[in-house]
Order: sequence, then structure tokens, then C-alpha cells
Amino acid sequence: MSNRLRSLLAAALMIAVAATASVAFRSSGPPRADIEMVHLGPGSGGTEAFVAWPNPRANAPAVIVVHEAWGLNGQIRDMARRLSREGYVAIVPDLYHGRMATDFEKARQLAQALDRDDALADLRAALAWLRARPETSKSRIAAMGFDMGARLAQELGLGGSDLAAIVMFYGTPETDVERLKALPAPIQAHFGAVDDGLPPWHAEKLRDALAQAGKTGEVFVYPGAGHAFMNENRSSYRPDAARQAWARTLAFLQKPLKS
Repeated sequence: MSNRLRSLLAAALMIAVAATASVAFRSSGPPRADIEMVHLGPGSGGTEAFVAWPNPRANAPAVIVVHEAWGLNGQIRDMARRLSREGYVAIVPDLYHGRMATDFEKARQLAQALDRDDALADLRAALAWLRARPETSKSRIAAMGFDMGARLAQELGLGGSDLAAIVMFYGTPETDVERLKALPAPIQAHFGAVDDGLPPWHAEKLRDALAQAGKTGEVFVYPGAGHAFMNENRSSYRPDAARQAWARTLAFLQKPLKS
């Protein structure tokens, strides 16, 4: 064998070893979120749901994520993945049963056509699914909603579901003191100070009503932020407010779900 051929073979071997080491190094990094689509409710009805699992799964706390008017799109699935990376099982029921909006008019139509009782039935089915899974903690389940989903998350708790925490993002809250007395869990709510559709007085009214009802609550208003300030796919996105709200959310969920 010539010296030149030996050199070429040695170089090829070094490249192969380096590539193998590179692959091994990459595979040893943090695993990607384990995701799946599941069916909720009876086989002839019900709806689908997106689930993002944490690693490890054992005795994992859970968050039911209630989507906004756009439906079960990529942005809300990414929110579920973010929660899974924090150690939570995140499930997002498809309240529109396969429909999705790509423009504001369609989103408005779908939201207006949504039957509240049907939506709550889907959310209760998600709760039942979580409690039936051996990997999840049955008593450490929260609900988190955005836009129209915020009110539905609150209604899920008010309807008797034994939630450990409720988080609302820029959704019209229930502020009737007598109804709020039925809240099963602490609540955290986030509002934009310049939300044209949901003026800041909603935040103040919720804060006062929670105090009168004797319920634990945190209500935040973000200067310069409008509606949907958490949605990074919209022009309404405000990164500073979103980062602060997310940090507050994770801190709020820590005690009831992980302590």
C-alpha cells in the first residue's frame, strides 16, 4: 500500500471517528419534548388534544392549556412544549374540533360560535384523562387559559373541578363575589394596560372581588402591553411583558404543583 493511500485512509478514519463522536455528543443533550395527539371523551364524540410530556414522566404535575380564539395552532402547541420543559404534563384540548383560524375574522367567528357547555365538557374530559394516566399526579393539576380560554379556565374551576391553580391571560374574568367564593384554587391573572378590548378596570374589579370573596389571587397589569401580548406570532407581542408574565406564572405554579 502506498504512503499516499495510507494517508488517505487514516484521514478518512479520523473523519469517521470525529463524526461518530459528534453524533454521540449531540444525542447526549437534553431530549426533545415527548409529544402526542390523544382522544378525549367517548369514541363516537369528544375531541382531540395535543399533549407534551416532561422528562421524567413519573408523578408529573399537569397543566390544562385552554387555547385562544385561533384554535389548536402551532403557537399554543409551543406553549405546551414550554411547560413540558419546566416539568409539567401540558394538554391542549381542541375546543374547535378540527377547525382553526388563520385570520382575525375567522377567529372571531369560531369564538362566537363556540358553545360554552361543550367547551367545558372537553376541558373536563382533559381533566379526567390526566387523572386516569399512571404517570400524572392526580391532585396537582392546574388550568391556564389565553384570551377566550382564560375565562374558560376560570369557569372550569368554578364548575366544581378540583384544580390546584388557575392562570388567566387577558380574558374577561368572572368578578361576581358570590361565584368567586366557589373557586377551588388560587388564581393569577395577567392583563395589558392598553388592551382596547379589555380595559384595565377589569383587572381592578377582579382584584377587589377576589379580596371580598376571601380568595387568594394575584392580578398584574403590564404597561404598554395590549391584548395577546404573550403571542409571539402576533404584532401585539410584547417581549418584556411576556417574559415577566411567564416568570410570574412559573413561580405561581411552583407551590401548588411541585411543593
